[in-house]
Amino acid sequence: MLRRLKDYVLAYLTVNSIRRHRSRIGWQVASRYTRYYARCRREAPVLASPNVIVAAAADECRRDGVSSFWTEQTGAVAAKVRDRIAAFEASGRDVWGIADAAVPNSRLYASDLWRDHPELAELFAGDLGDFLHRFFGTSFKILFGSMYRTEHADDRYGSQLWHSDSGPGICINLMFYLHDTTPALGALEALPWRCSQEIYEAEIAAKLSGELDRLAGNSARDRRAKFAERLIVEKYAAEVRQPSGKAGLIVPFLNNTLHRGGYPAPGLTRTAMVWQCYPSHLPTDLRRYDEVGVKKQMAYPLDPAQAF
Repeated sequence: MLRRLKDYVLAYLTVNSIRRHRSRIGWQVASRYTRYYARCRREAPVLASPNVIVAAAADECRRDGVSSFWTEQTGAVAAKVRDRIAAFEASGRDVWGIADAAVPNSRLYASDLWRDHPELAELFAGDLGDFLHRFFGTSFKILFGSMYRTEHADDRYGSQLWHSDSGPGICINLMFYLHDTTPALGALEALPWRCSQEIYEAEIAAKLSGELDRLAGNSARDRRAKFAERLIVEKYAAEVRQPSGKAGLIVPFLNNTLHRGGYPAPGLTRTAMVWQCYPSHLPTDLRRYDEVGVKKQMAYPLDPAQAF
């Protein structure tokens, strides 16, 4: 009886934390990041006035948890990076490293994106930086930037299943496509935050009832993915967003929205960057990444005020 009461208390705390902090990181620590964001807004506010396309995307993402935008600058940067990668490959350079252990049909870019492609600094100083300033209302910092090349596989793996990143609620993910993108090429699918939150609350109830544990799956992640997919098919199919468009399309989405991606149709290949950014209590210093690069070093910062 006491164990059951503890389960209900934990469920209540978890639901309340998700609602308040837009995070599945855990009710004990989620507020740490919300408090840091409040500090950023006090100490490093930015009143951003980007062009109308970027401003609309930032406002939509703040409201719904997902949006997309394309500008002449994002298109030009995508073309330059794409051409340089093609030149690397033609020269025999080892551009793509080992396959991702969780996603065997996907290979990670072998070098540091920032150091190889100076146009990315221009993008973060330009339209993408304007987006982040508008979205956060503060300075920003980059946790990491990665790039993957993904081929078709018979089954979906890892991030190709419905999931959330279960990180801090103040983190924003950014997809940056180097090629024209369509659903057939494995464009990201994401649910608006409102729908994602409803599914998380249903999942918590299913956990309490034992329904979640009765689902087939090799891991808790597999069972959560199956549960989410069932609800999406039954109730939220019309809500799923899958932005597509010209090379240079940027798709921002909250770290904890339900999403999946990277599953191209047979014979097709997807190349996409993934960035994670946070608000900052200090002015944005893009020159820092010339020295330290942007390779992934951690899933999320235990101390959001640390330099990264």
